[in-house]
Amino acid sequence: MRREDRFIRVETRDEEGTERAGEVIAETCGTPAFIALEGDLGAGKTRFARGLARGLGIPTTEIASPTFVVHVEHFGPHRALSHLDAYRLEGTEELEAIGFDEIVADRNRVVAVEWASRIESALPAERIDVRIDHRGEHLRGLTIADHRTDAALRRRLESALEARCEGRCFTIDPDRHCPACGATVEADRSRPFCSPRCRLADLEKWFGGDYAISRPIELDDELMD
Repeated sequence: MRREDRFIRVETRDEEGTERAGEVIAETCGTPAFIALEGDLGAGKTRFARGLARGLGIPTTEIASPTFVVHVEHFGPHRALSHLDAYRLEGTEELEAIGFDEIVADRNRVVAVEWASRIESALPAERIDVRIDHRGEHLRGLTIADHRTDAALRRRLESALEARCEGRCFTIDPDRHCPACGATVEADRSRPFCSPRCRLADLEKWFGGDYAISRPIELDDELMD
């Protein structure tokens, strides 16, 4: 995580909930937007991408995992969606063949990359990271970190996820201490936690109701900057 300020947690209890989170992000993120998706096999990355499509006015039936073709383009009434899967890429040099730099530079496009950590060195600094954790047949936990420099856009996304997905915002320790155990965070893969174990332990508390929203959610929260 490059921005060490806040992250958002969203719990979903069915596939529709995972899609809804993607839909809310697509509707409120503006363009250009780059979304880096992480999660184990079957966690719901492609389901989340269908939600992005729904938020852009693209039929969700068009969205499938692009593992074997790497990149698929979809066009909505106002914005395009580039859906990429880096799972089979050997390195960032393969991105040149699909015109990755041109895709990212398109100011009227949302780019979503599954298995984004496999091309970490090529990821833009201005992006939204989404980690999906599998906690049961239908339970999913989304950890969302918005690295964009525009504070108004970040606040708009936070407010929309709070109001429409019951998202909960947490402050990240600027001294890189794990919010679960207090240890120093040395590796980026599980941040803001120090390890997958702590990330999942925190998620267990989250699903168990140990966390609470600090204030009532107003219907117009998503419109606030």
